[in-house]
Amino acid sequence: MANTEKKEPMIFDIHVAEGSNYEVGKQRAETLKEHYPDDIPYYTSPMEGQGYISAATAHKRMMLIDKICPGFTDEIQGFADEIGVESEKIICYANSYHNSYNCCQFAVLPSNTSDGHFYVGRSYEYFVRDERSLCITRVTGKPKHIGFSLQNAGRMDGMNEHGLVVSMSSTAYLKPLDGNGCEFWVAIRAILDRCKNVYEAKCLLEEIPLCTNTNFLVADASNHAAIFEVASFSTDKKRMIERKPFGDLLVATNHYVSHEMNEFDEHHFWNSELRYTSVWNSLLRDAPNINDEKIRKLLSTPYPYGPCCHFYSSGMGTLRSMIFDVSEKNLKVSFGPPDMNPWHEIDIDTPMGLEEIICKYDNIEIENPEHFWREMYRGFGGHSTIRSR
Repeated sequence: MANTEKKEPMIFDIHVAEGSNYEVGKQRAETLKEHYPDDIPYYTSPMEGQGYISAATAHKRMMLIDKICPGFTDEIQGFADEIGVESEKIICYANSYHNSYNCCQFAVLPSNTSDGHFYVGRSYEYFVRDERSLCITRVTGKPKHIGFSLQNAGRMDGMNEHGLVVSMSSTAYLKPLDGNGCEFWVAIRAILDRCKNVYEAKCLLEEIPLCTNTNFLVADASNHAAIFEVASFSTDKKRMIERKPFGDLLVATNHYVSHEMNEFDEHHFWNSELRYTSVWNSLLRDAPNINDEKIRKLLSTPYPYGPCCHFYSSGMGTLRSMIFDVSEKNLKVSFGPPDMNPWHEIDIDTPMGLEEIICKYDNIEIENPEHFWREMYRGFGGHSTIRSR
């Protein structure tokens, strides 16, 4: 693997906001106006090649989102009012957004840890140009939570004050979504705002109309964990399967694992299979003596022996790694690839304000892209083989 020229450091921000949903949205807009004005068009412009949808269609989408996640549209309204645009333009952009998020996530229950703690680990891979805001959000009347934003008020992952953790990894992302419903970032925000445990999160995911191809990992302070594999290929072909821990371990990357999801397991690439296997084998090797230090080492291990990737120009660069200590209800984050950057412990009760963190990264070419992106096929018995072309 040959290094390309070293890039400028990426800048992340830790943004703390509190008050009503409207005030939280307004505070986020104030921060952008003052510190990141060039980022505002990202939230207010339609996707390339697309126009704005009608106000009537936007209103229907707002009503759907607000039913699933009450207060979400108020937050968008506060944001929109502060920057001086119509809220339906922001909602339109958010609802038309769909792309691949290359993630690895795993849960280690206390029976496998040397300190008796329950850990959830997460690695997130994408292009450098992405939202890079870790939001500590304390909305009046709702559980305070911490997690990375997507489409401003949405969340890609997080933990709330009850110790409920939720994260995601994309699946079948080249398969078009069909029908009405909410994407994963609305569902995750709703879970953080409305749920205390895995059972409540499961009920919510079953209740709301989902339109996403996603593995949701959910864990709670009562030592319960599950992965909900969701496929939304068409209005008459949707499914959600609950995958429970095996040997008190759970792992998910960018493909389905449950046999019941075989028919949906399309665009399952070799790199996802390899990341899944390397993480699973590492956890098996270290159990029952896994601890915070060993999880940090695992998340810092470069591909193909671990989940840490440096292929930023291919959309497979590690932007962040996270360790949720569910037992202690705390979070450690490495901004940027963890083999090059320190870990930060983040407090959900951090005072209001903004903190910037500069991280380092190297962009590396994928040595054999044909092999890296080779498509796998789940055949009889659920075993993965290379798909013939």
